[in-house]
Amino acid sequence: MNGETQHNMNDITSDFTCLKVSALCKASRISDAVRHVTIGPDSVLIPDYHVDNENIENEPNNGITKEVRPQPRSQSPKISTRSGITFSIKKILLENEVQRREEVKQNMQRRLQSMMRAEAELREQMAVIRNTMIADREHQESLEKDEIARLEAEEEHVAQQNEIKRKHEQQLHAQRILERKEKLEREVEEQRIRNQEKQVLFEKMLPLHASFTSTYQNISTVSKSCKDRNILGPAFAPHSVKLKELSKRMEGLLERAKSGELTEEDVNTAESLAKHSESILNTFKQEIDRINATYDAEVARREEEVRQAQAQMQLMASKAQEAAVQPDQSPSETSIESTGVEGQITANASEENRAPETTNQTHLSVESVVPESKTDDLLEFVDKVSLHTYLDSQQLLENHKIMCSPLTQSESTKKFRFECQKAINIPVNAISGVSREHLMDKYEKLHNLLGGKPPTNANQHPQGIQFCKHTLAKKFVNQGEALVSSKPEMAFSVAAVIVALWNDYPDFGELLLAYFYKTCPYLVPIFLPQQQGQSNEDYYKSLGYKYSEDGTVERQDKFLKRMSGLMRLYAALTVTRQRKLVTSSHPHGLQNAWRWLAAILNIEPRPDICATLILDMLEVTGHALWKTYPKQFPKLLALLITQYYPRMHSIGGTAGGPLARLEQFLKNSLTKGSIPPPDGQLPQNFW
Repeated sequence: MNGETQHNMNDITSDFTCLKVSALCKASRISDAVRHVTIGPDSVLIPDYHVDNENIENEPNNGITKEVRPQPRSQSPKISTRSGITFSIKKILLENEVQRREEVKQNMQRRLQSMMRAEAELREQMAVIRNTMIADREHQESLEKDEIARLEAEEEHVAQQNEIKRKHEQQLHAQRILERKEKLEREVEEQRIRNQEKQVLFEKMLPLHASFTSTYQNISTVSKSCKDRNILGPAFAPHSVKLKELSKRMEGLLERAKSGELTEEDVNTAESLAKHSESILNTFKQEIDRINATYDAEVARREEEVRQAQAQMQLMASKAQEAAVQPDQSPSETSIESTGVEGQITANASEENRAPETTNQTHLSVESVVPESKTDDLLEFVDKVSLHTYLDSQQLLENHKIMCSPLTQSESTKKFRFECQKAINIPVNAISGVSREHLMDKYEKLHNLLGGKPPTNANQHPQGIQFCKHTLAKKFVNQGEALVSSKPEMAFSVAAVIVALWNDYPDFGELLLAYFYKTCPYLVPIFLPQQQGQSNEDYYKSLGYKYSEDGTVERQDKFLKRMSGLMRLYAALTVTRQRKLVTSSHPHGLQNAWRWLAAILNIEPRPDICATLILDMLEVTGHALWKTYPKQFPKLLALLITQYYPRMHSIGGTAGGPLARLEQFLKNSLTKGSIPPPDGQLPQNFW
């Protein structure tokens, strides 16, 4: 029984496989005609009359042949199996559908019940959560209220503490202000007392410094009164070093006074320095008086010797006249001897009488430079007046250098010296004749500087004004060497400013001339010969030549060009007109150009330098000289071309160019009867 049941089950399974294959085949054939759901919970039942009599059991599938038994059409389709069991497809489908629907319904009920339980549980959870949230919110609100209350209490406490702290700080601040005010009042009072003490010390210091400066200047004045310059140097040398030391110490004390660091001990030191300087002045005066007395005695002795020599020569002349009547003596020989001796006496007497007078005026003597035995030889190169002028100028520079040494040798005054040099260089370098206003601006700046006026107050130092004059004079001479030598027409603009400043400050003009003579001694004119034992370098430097760092002397063409620039600037000074509304006489007028030409003609010529400088002087001043001296100046030109020029030409040398230019200039001038005005000369009443 069991075996048979098992066999039947296998047959049913096999038939179901065939059934499924047949169903799928038919379903694929009718799929285009079916538009509704046929399977599942949403399927639609098909009425019986729609069922086709075609049964799938009669169709072959996968090679399996099923037995089909004909049935009446009114009967339901059925399926036979090998076991003889017949199935109704419709019944099976209906039962399956019913079963499926029942299962779906049961599933839906179970699902609905599950959803209802879930909803109930969710509602319960929501209620619990809502209650919890309400409780939490109430608790949070309670906590927030408590926190707000606590914060308000803390803020109120902090505000109270801040108020207490603020009041305490105000009290402390007020106390500090009061203490600071009292401290400042004490400091102000102490500073006032210190300032009063410093002011007292400063007021004590100023007269002492002024006294020292006055003594220092008096020493310079006394040195100028020395008649024997040959002895002045050795006499002043012991005091010079001491004066420099005293001046340096005094300047240091003045700096301390300006910075407010002066003490009572410093004032005592300044007083001691002033007394020491006065002592040096008195000693120096005594020495100068002694030197002058000795010098006067020597002059008197020489005058007495001259008078005695004159008396002796007169006696010899009378004896010669008596001897002339004797028969054994030739009248002509007596006459020649008498005339020669008397002429020599007269010349010697004249020279001796002139020398002391000139010396008293300039405080120098020719014998102080060269031995008396060489005076006659020296006159070939320079006359006594020119030599005195040259020596005076160089002594002036030396004295001025000594006077300014406390300023120039002090490190503390370096900035002051730089400011003064800057205030000089800028306007001097900008001088030109472009307009009256431009030239007046440069003049006023330099005038204010030498007058100790702002912006550069040269009076800050006792030697400040003298230093500025010294530096300005040297700068103008350098302009002649550098600027005028390259641009000769610029000489007149520079000369105009120089003449205006010379009117205002005569001592500046003396320094300027001294620098001119030092740089170009031919402006004196003077031609000193090489002394015995003098090196070539020292000799050439005394003539105005420059030496390079390697010891090479300046080339002749460059030397002549520099000297030409200096001569043109110097000559421009003599012909430059005074400014409008200036009534004083010219400080160095045209008569100096005439004097130079007359002096140069009395000296043995140097062809190169003399020809160059004479031509420069005539080109610059010739027009004015011819106009001022219409009768004498042509005679001087004729003398130049007939006598002086042949002397230069006979000496020869390397001056072919300068000599030829000078000869041509002289011939043209005498032929035309005039000399044209120089190029670049400023118009009359230009400024």
